[in-house]
Amino acid sequence: MSDANPRSPVSLITLTLGLIFSVVFVVGPHVAIVAFVPNAQPWMLITYWLCMATYLAASYLVNVSPDTSNLGLGGTLLNNPFSYEDDHNRAMLKIALFLWPGKLVLWTGVRAYRVIRGV
Repeated sequence: MSDANPRSPVSLITLTLGLIFSVVFVVGPHVAIVAFVPNAQPWMLITYWLCMATYLAASYLVNVSPDTSNLGLGGTLLNNPFSYEDDHNRAMLKIALFLWPGKLVLWTGVRAYRVIRGV
């Protein structure tokens, strides 16, 4: 993690916004299932939490770093027909963008733990 003071006002505001996002991202679908699905079954909630745990584990374990200087002609606007590497880099960019919310949730959880614990 960074060497910044975890109790500075900017860090605490960022942490608060991250916690709000994390709660909405993780608990929001659970609340939506309970509130809007008539006769919600327990297996629906169990399946949701298993999928969320799998997603968070994948976002923690998978670290993708695409070469953003080689995303095609015009910066992902056109495919470069003479290079297949831009296809791989665009796919890795999509994977990284898909996993970014999970990384934010995990980063917020670790940072909140450190602030609460006083590390």
